[in-house]
Amino acid sequence: MMHQRLKDICFEAISAATLPGHYLRKTLGERRAFAEERHLHIGCGGKYLPGFVNIDANPRLRLDMWLDVRNGLPFRDNSVDSIYSTHMMEHFYPDELQRVLRECHRVLRPEGGMRIIVPSLGSALKAYTQRRLEWFPAQFPRHFDTLGGRFQNFIFCDGQHRTAFDFEGIQELLGRAGFAAVEECGEGFSELYGERVPAYDPRDTRDLPHSLYVEAFKDATRLRDAFDLPQAA
Repeated sequence: MMHQRLKDICFEAISAATLPGHYLRKTLGERRAFAEERHLHIGCGGKYLPGFVNIDANPRLRLDMWLDVRNGLPFRDNSVDSIYSTHMMEHFYPDELQRVLRECHRVLRPEGGMRIIVPSLGSALKAYTQRRLEWFPAQFPRHFDTLGGRFQNFIFCDGQHRTAFDFEGIQELLGRAGFAAVEECGEGFSELYGERVPAYDPRDTRDLPHSLYVEAFKDATRLRDAFDLPQAA
């Protein structure tokens, strides 16, 4: 397993390498043809979503845009309908996270919104206090047999996670970034995408989900079944 310090160095080099493309798009404007509606999937990783502009800093993945979102989003103000992000925000330091959220708010249209999925600190604390050893991953990123070790795996992920979220905490951060309305939702439930919400982990437990699902809206106006997106693969 590559040590996190080495990973940090590699990602900083990748981030710098993405800058020319970022500034080119920002300076010359967007030449690429998009559908009338525009939906961003930031930090897409290995999950490519049809109907979205899939963005990641890893050039080895299937992407529409190779960008490090910590450098900003090369889109005009009020030009994006929605933003979707799964298990990415916890990898940012607090100052980086606030900048990314402000950028997301900037590019969203007034009626637009953002769906964020992150590891659930609240669920992890409940599982820990209830001594639910089986709730926590045993093997990733390191093997632990003890409850405390598995708790560390989930929260810190061998140093990959820099922020932990419960609903009130992420609501505060989104409010500081300018979002007017923030709601907690769940797997398969979405005010933003309705029945077209991309699936993340349908197998996750309903009584104590491993992920926290949040939707934030630029204005207080809600959207329901607003977007006609292809079904995710």
